[in-house]
Amino acid sequence: MNTEQRQHREDVTLSPDDRPAPGGIGETLRVRLERSIARLEDPELKPAWVVHEVRKDLKRIRALLRLGGEVLPTRRLERRCAAAARQLAHLRDAHATGETLARLRLRADGHQLEALEALELWMGQQREAAGDAPGLPRPIAMEVASDLRRVQREVAGLKFERLNERALDAGLIDAWTDTMRAFRWIMDKPALDRFHSFRKAVKRELHQRELSGRPLDRMERATLKKLADVLGELQDLDVLRDRLRQADLWRGAMRRLVKDTMRELKGRAVRLGAGRYPERTA
Repeated sequence: MNTEQRQHREDVTLSPDDRPAPGGIGETLRVRLERSIARLEDPELKPAWVVHEVRKDLKRIRALLRLGGEVLPTRRLERRCAAAARQLAHLRDAHATGETLARLRLRADGHQLEALEALELWMGQQREAAGDAPGLPRPIAMEVASDLRRVQREVAGLKFERLNERALDAGLIDAWTDTMRAFRWIMDKPALDRFHSFRKAVKRELHQRELSGRPLDRMERATLKKLADVLGELQDLDVLRDRLRQADLWRGAMRRLVKDTMRELKGRAVRLGAGRYPERTA
């Protein structure tokens, strides 16, 4: 089986979001940047959906820009895309809080359910007091779109032929090494900020594998996706915890529920990570 046949066989398991464009990495970047800009500029689209979809595309764009960083001048473009994503981050966090509370309901006892309901009521009152502002103010949407247009123009001038098979293989090895290092970092000290760094490395490695046309086999990819999901839930809980602290609500049944869930997610992340990034031997 040649490389093209093997790639096709593996790619059929990927969702459309995770497949590279037929024209290679340069075309994949162009398509995703163009799509993100169009969504940001369309006032008819639902703001929460736009924020979610653009942030997803930006994660993949940044991963590909990082992959080519050793042979192409992409690191500055990667940082600019990260800055664009940060402008949308708080909008996504506000939407994700509802999803986080829904997941917590599945594991809450009676007292914790009462605390959840009280928290949801309080959050609803806060939104009402703020006038329930739209999820994506047009000035922010247009500013981010303008930033991405500048990135798109620079990407169009890059010589992607330099990102050959050898360069891609080296970049993917570097990605695995970076993720392994992030995992060992949490094994040395399981602090929450280290889990967040591990999450970023896991997502970056997964996107680089998929969008470079070198996807992992089905079982390995499933493990990496599950790891990314667990670490993402942990990140969402950290956002919720910060919000509770700011509102002086970090106490009682709600605090116990969040802390217990975070502890469980950390344990699951460590078990999943240990299978792919084995610890050092003496």
